[in-house]
Amino acid sequence: MKKITYSIIATLVFTLFGCKEKSDILIAVNQYVYHPNLERTYRGVQDVVNEWAAENQKTVRYSFQVANGEVPLATQIARQQVLKKPNVILALGTPSAQASKQATNRIPIIFGAVTDPVKAGLVDSLEVPGGNVTGSSDQWPYEEQFRFFRSVMPDAKRVGIVLNPGESNTEAAMKIIRKVVEKYGFEIVEAPVASTAEIFAAASSLVGRCDMFFAPADNTVLSGLDAFVKVSRANRIPLFVGDEGSVEKGGIATLGVDYYELGRETGKLLVEVLKGKDISTLPVVVGASGNLVINKEAMEFFQIAIPKEYETNAEVK
Repeated sequence: MKKITYSIIATLVFTLFGCKEKSDILIAVNQYVYHPNLERTYRGVQDVVNEWAAENQKTVRYSFQVANGEVPLATQIARQQVLKKPNVILALGTPSAQASKQATNRIPIIFGAVTDPVKAGLVDSLEVPGGNVTGSSDQWPYEEQFRFFRSVMPDAKRVGIVLNPGESNTEAAMKIIRKVVEKYGFEIVEAPVASTAEIFAAASSLVGRCDMFFAPADNTVLSGLDAFVKVSRANRIPLFVGDEGSVEKGGIATLGVDYYELGRETGKLLVEVLKGKDISTLPVVVGASGNLVINKEAMEFFQIAIPKEYETNAEVK
């Protein structure tokens, strides 16, 4: 499927032809921010759902809206989508998933790329979600990531992290990161932000106080990563990331989740719901770690080499 440019409150309609009647399945999509990870997840979901629909002579329509990183807008979108009475709501990103759950306890909600769905209050447990919500978790493999970062930066002591403490997924991620960095001999220097407009200043405040940067699983930071990259380059402080999309945006490297495959697994859950399965019994899918992904240009800019043990499986961007 060709890449599509989305408008903020625009509606995307995709119909699988082969049926003369009006579209019989409506999927409302509430995406929190524009970011390659969420776009890959959405593409994976669509591919699986569309394949199933074509095989079963169904027609599917997607009503797609983006909250532009604003929680009030995500809430407004969720309320509007409930009024349309879709068959399923697909919520991409933690704030959008939370907004959708607050808006309805009847319409099935499938979330995608949520770091800690239990902590976010979306499900009772990963194994038995309960209620009208299930989906996929993209919790990053921080243990493997920081082991890799240490092998690349053997002399680094302090890691500068820009984060939005108001995001529940960030809180969940940082809880893990704080334990992992200690294990690998790093110290964290944090710079909080409330919006993407604050990222440049926050990253700049870390200059001189850290040896490397890291961008966590934070929707605000990832959607405004360009500012973080700019500070990194200007001050020659290597910026490591946790996802493939951020590597493409200028991050040096990562061992992260394959978001397209995560989307396909999310799509399988959505299909099960369309087939009539009880959503409360469908376990949350947890993304598997992908291979090492590196940004060759960034590696050369910072004169960083990949340790031989990682070279074989490295994917170059």
